[in-house]
Amino acid sequence: MKKILLLSLYTLSLFALDINEAIQRAMKNNPSLKEKELLFQASKENTNVAWSAYKPTLDLTYTYTRFSEQNFVIADSASAANASLRYNLFNGFADKYTLKTSEENEKAAKYTHEASKADLRLQVYLAYINYLRSKQQILIAQDTIVLLEQQLQDAQNFYEQGLFAKNDYLQVDVALASSKQALLSSKRNVKVAFYNLKRLLGSELLRSEKIEDISREQKNFLFASLKEKMLANRSELKVLHSQKAALNYAYKTAGSNYYPKIDAEAKYQVAGEDPYPNGGATFQTHDQSIATLNLSWNVYQGGSDEAKIASLLHQKNASNERLNSLYLELDFQLENATQSYDLAKSQIELATKALEQAKENFRITKNQFDANIANTSLMLDAQRFLAQTQVNYNTAYFSLYDAMGEIERVVEEDIF
Repeated sequence: MKKILLLSLYTLSLFALDINEAIQRAMKNNPSLKEKELLFQASKENTNVAWSAYKPTLDLTYTYTRFSEQNFVIADSASAANASLRYNLFNGFADKYTLKTSEENEKAAKYTHEASKADLRLQVYLAYINYLRSKQQILIAQDTIVLLEQQLQDAQNFYEQGLFAKNDYLQVDVALASSKQALLSSKRNVKVAFYNLKRLLGSELLRSEKIEDISREQKNFLFASLKEKMLANRSELKVLHSQKAALNYAYKTAGSNYYPKIDAEAKYQVAGEDPYPNGGATFQTHDQSIATLNLSWNVYQGGSDEAKIASLLHQKNASNERLNSLYLELDFQLENATQSYDLAKSQIELATKALEQAKENFRITKNQFDANIANTSLMLDAQRFLAQTQVNYNTAYFSLYDAMGEIERVVEEDIF
């Protein structure tokens, strides 16, 4: 029997999920996060493409031509093979700035991925809290039903003894029916919360798994220190800074068209030979090496260079405005999160005191009801007051946890 009990406990532990495990599953399986990871990998490959401009290119070609009539050198076919090695000596700094642009775009993709991870972490955290909140509402509804069922039985006994009027019994019966409806609604909310959490975890969640409670300690901190962390850590700021740098390099790349281009090419050419008597080779040289230095300079391109530069300048100015807007948005997020945290702490203090008073009030009223001193209305009021204070306490309790998660998202760092 002892072995069976230990095995049961071990099995239950396998199906328990805590908040850290939930976040890890989401980081591994969430499709939206996988998309951001793939886009980041694609940006890394674009940087490799930009690096290729610093390397030579090698081309191998072979051509074969067949003539319907023999030409003047009595050849009815011709063939040639070429090997060309090209290298760009100067491209107006376009290669340099194109590479810099790609590197900054890669950084932006990386920081976008980091921001998505932080967003997902908060979403999972809030969904996890919401599930626990919904489960707690079920417990409150179930406790309320138990109390009302007991009260209904007492009211029925008093009614049968002629101590209560029938409407006293009916009041309790109606309240019980309403509480059962509330329980059904709470169960529905739990199912919705479960499937929302499952969605964020990439379907890696079973109905048989137990969702563990969480416990976090309150802390006091300075607003200025949080803001300093926020400005240093936020991935969205890093994204915009990288995008701004990329636009600056793209602006310089566009200016490279005003410079000349210099390319060097080395080619080795082999001409084929027809082995048949009435064929033979053409008049071209059979084997030769060719070295070429090419200098080109575009003087006018229809105004496209000027237009492109002007467009990029406007984009750079727009990026400055986006950055200013983000600073304002982050300040608001931090202020809102810290205010919510302080409010939740105060609400918990008030809700704790109110819950104690509600329990005492219910106890006193219940004793009076049992002694046929308090009527049904007073008993129902005491019961409703107790249920509402329980709801208020849980709301404040979970609101505090919500605010903790929001603060950690704003500063993008574990605080609590």
